[in-house]
Amino acid sequence: MATRAQRGLARFSGQLARGAGQAASRFPLAALMIVLIALLSNLAIEDVYVPDEANLAWLLAALYGASASSIVAVVGLEARRAGAMLRLAASAIVAGAVGLATYFGRDFGIFAPPLVVAATFAVPLAPYVLRRDQLRFWTFTLWTVVGAALAFLSVLLFVLGLSAILEMIRFLFEVGLSSRAYEHIFVTAFTLVGPLFALGRIPAEFDETVATDGSDRLVAGLRILLVWIAAPLALATAVVLHLYAAKIALTGHLPKNEIGWIGTFYAFLVLSLRISGEPFLRDRGPAIRLFSRVWAGILVLPLLLLALAIGARLGSEGVTLARYFVALAAIAAALVLAAQLLPRGRSDVRVMAGVPVLLLALSSFGPWGAAATVGRSQSARLIAEYATRVPGSEMIRLRNTKRSDAAHAQIRSRLAALDDAGELDRILPYLEPELATRVAMAEERRPDDAMDVLVGGLGLVHVATASTARGFTALRQPVVDIAGFDRATMEQVVIASTLQTDASAMETEAGQVALRFSDEELVAAIGGVEDRFPIVEGVGGLSETIFSGDPASTSAPVLDLTSPSGRHVRLAIRQLVQQAPGGAILSATLSFYFRSAEWSPAGPPADADRATTRPSAGKTVTRPLERSSAD
Repeated sequence: MATRAQRGLARFSGQLARGAGQAASRFPLAALMIVLIALLSNLAIEDVYVPDEANLAWLLAALYGASASSIVAVVGLEARRAGAMLRLAASAIVAGAVGLATYFGRDFGIFAPPLVVAATFAVPLAPYVLRRDQLRFWTFTLWTVVGAALAFLSVLLFVLGLSAILEMIRFLFEVGLSSRAYEHIFVTAFTLVGPLFALGRIPAEFDETVATDGSDRLVAGLRILLVWIAAPLALATAVVLHLYAAKIALTGHLPKNEIGWIGTFYAFLVLSLRISGEPFLRDRGPAIRLFSRVWAGILVLPLLLLALAIGARLGSEGVTLARYFVALAAIAAALVLAAQLLPRGRSDVRVMAGVPVLLLALSSFGPWGAAATVGRSQSARLIAEYATRVPGSEMIRLRNTKRSDAAHAQIRSRLAALDDAGELDRILPYLEPELATRVAMAEERRPDDAMDVLVGGLGLVHVATASTARGFTALRQPVVDIAGFDRATMEQVVIASTLQTDASAMETEAGQVALRFSDEELVAAIGGVEDRFPIVEGVGGLSETIFSGDPASTSAPVLDLTSPSGRHVRLAIRQLVQQAPGGAILSATLSFYFRSAEWSPAGPPADADRATTRPSAGKTVTRPLERSSAD
């Protein structure tokens, strides 16, 4: 039994080694990028982030984009009998361009996600651009997809089997690996072993064609799926959609939030079946033969409905990323239909596959791109609907003013659309200068916090609590006395546990500060030590004029809080939202001052004061500092 298992493991390891060796020799740059992705991912498990936690995801995306684009260059030149040095040079140039565009694209108006996706789907297309044989393209795509799927399925089964054996050993012998070790195993399997194995399965022969006479079992199984299952379903869906269009024509009512996803899915289904069914269109199956004749015609009416639905939504609510790509899918399908009118493009599955890939790549940059289009649409609507002119000047400002719940929800929705597209900077010129500076700093340091800073600065609250909530924004710089405090963390965005997706205990390392609101308390975790401070009591002592005053003339209030265990902190609160007078704090933007000696594992000094709150009276320091000069 053990010998058989060892032989199976040896065979699998040998196959992995051969696949990795083939991948490294044929796609050296792609293999290098995959190794780097695996290394960085494993370092992240150990809380080591390169270059930092905020930019790690962008670096991984850049490495993946560079890897995919280098494969595109290699297979494209291999099909044209190019030499090894030319393939290496071309792949390096393309990989460098795509990788740099992905990582630094935000600074140059490039929206990287569709570019990376386009590079991935361009791999099977590259060898067959300007070549006439569609069946060879279909065959190459089939074996590439099957090879990649089998590679990752093999790795998944291997890792699950290995995990089961290790857990059996833990149960029987009470020894085993830590949870972090399991994380390393799975991450390495799916970022290193699987991708290298998949690379080794990309066909090196570009003139191969499959036999459609049933002699190949895999192709025969695919034929049954397409001819006898997928084609009848596509035709039945077409009948349902055309009946639905007749209903709309009779009632004159175009339903909201339905046509978009239905039309997009239907166009994807029809075009996918048309491409994947290319070798079987002349099969004896009646459904596939009918589909081969009417596939273009049954797309026309659903695309018209989709265009009407998109136009209605864009006209009333503007462009978001989701609507942009739905519209892009409709344009791609329409261009594929238009290509059927041209002699060279008619029935060419490479055109059907290439048009969406090309449009995806084009959507990543330029004034027609996804980010720029969303930015123009949402920022223009936001300023036109909610910005006001500053009295006595020509300046237009988006300010923290009292608005209805519906207005709050609409502004948050538009800001979220801008944030998704990385276009928040479009509204910075319309913000108060101090708030614009804080948002810009947040985008530079921690982009994920920029939205929170902006929402807080504009006084936007959670819609469910807007009717009872109160809050303030103080834009004047406070004068903070830091006597007795030797550490500070500035401009922290803090939210309530009830609004967090994960409100479990906070874990911090030495030198790190984590804050959240829980019930009536501010929970602070510093270097692994956690304590609670009576924040609601402190806010209750503030003057009511702070909550009703003009943000531009209001100075940030300063509170001193003491925990029941005797630790002291000082807060300078820029913005705050409270559920109701005396209620829980929902969110705040604040600077947090503390005494490092009180946060040692041994605890605060024994003679420390107990849970008190009082206003800070110090006025001797004109600028908050992160560390005292004596430290």
